[in-house]
Amino acid sequence: MVSVEEALKIVEKQVKILGIEVLPISQCLNRVLAMDVFSKIDIPSFPQSAMDGYAVCSLGDIAEGDQFELIGEIQAGQTETIDLIPGKAVRIFTGAAVPPEATTVIMQEIVTKEGSKITIDKDVKEGVNIRERGEQIMSGDTGLQSGTKLTPSGIGFLAMMGYSEIKVVKKPSIHLVVTGNELVPPGQDLAYGEIYESNSVTLASALENYGFPVTKIHFVKDTYEETLDCLKTALSEADVLLTSGGISVGDYDFVGRALRELEVDEHFYKVKQKPGKPLFFATKNETVIFALPGNPASALTSLYYYILPALNQMSGNGFEGLSQLGLPLLSEYSKKGDRAQFLKGFITPEGVEILDGQSSAMMHTYAIANALIYLPAAQSLVNAKDEVLVLKL
Repeated sequence: MVSVEEALKIVEKQVKILGIEVLPISQCLNRVLAMDVFSKIDIPSFPQSAMDGYAVCSLGDIAEGDQFELIGEIQAGQTETIDLIPGKAVRIFTGAAVPPEATTVIMQEIVTKEGSKITIDKDVKEGVNIRERGEQIMSGDTGLQSGTKLTPSGIGFLAMMGYSEIKVVKKPSIHLVVTGNELVPPGQDLAYGEIYESNSVTLASALENYGFPVTKIHFVKDTYEETLDCLKTALSEADVLLTSGGISVGDYDFVGRALRELEVDEHFYKVKQKPGKPLFFATKNETVIFALPGNPASALTSLYYYILPALNQMSGNGFEGLSQLGLPLLSEYSKKGDRAQFLKGFITPEGVEILDGQSSAMMHTYAIANALIYLPAAQSLVNAKDEVLVLKL
């Protein structure tokens, strides 16, 4: 059995970044760039009006009362330009190309128009309201560096620089195998001894919430042959294989035995933690394997603490899990035993409280929790107002 800290280090060491793929930029939200991106054009590629107003040709600053003759109009996207000389002006709109001779764009709010003449109602500095060519970036300059996580604005910037597709780090394909004879899909009638299956939707929803949709979900009964066949297939198709249940030491827990027959490289089995002690971690060639306990809270806690950072690492985001902070505990807590403990908690303006219902089978408090409180193995008593490590959900 390994400690929580040892287990996390082993996972980080074993999990590698995936390969590269080319995708349309519209499909790249939250993906990580796998190349430096150089602008294909100057942005803007022409002197551009920063607002609706009037482009004028002047010989310096413009004073209140100055007048110009209006000789035309330029809309955004218009490719024809108008020659300007001193004393002349054109109506212009935001984003439109400014005539080469224009020295200033005067905002429409300080202009009075009478027929073909405009009068300036306020002093204006020469050169204002014109975006110079290449003001944002010049052609050939680095726009975004490899390793950048693409936000909506980052994707928009790619489009501005002329890219319709881009190289990004692949996201892992994830197969989830759920085991158990007692499991029945929600909505069906339950016989005595059966329970509704919930881990598949719980784990898949948690992964989806952090941008890692499950590729395929398998349901298997508690037979060795069916378990072995399913795991063999999933290992051949998935970058990440997750299993739920069947990893303890009961007579009908076949996941560990099947994985060992498939000659996976086992890195640890059992972690000194509560909940989630019977956690199994292995690799097979390039596939990462986490065999999770069947108890819902155990499986979900292990996903948050070990699987989420592993998926981020594989996707180029670094070994990053839930955000962490230190907060005062609102009431005293005495931890039994010598295992590290993850407690369902709730963050308030005053600190963090421990919720009732901490059993690994209980999800009713997990449903309202907004945090996990981590107590290390060596810590037994926490006094009220002591600071504890909190993982934000």
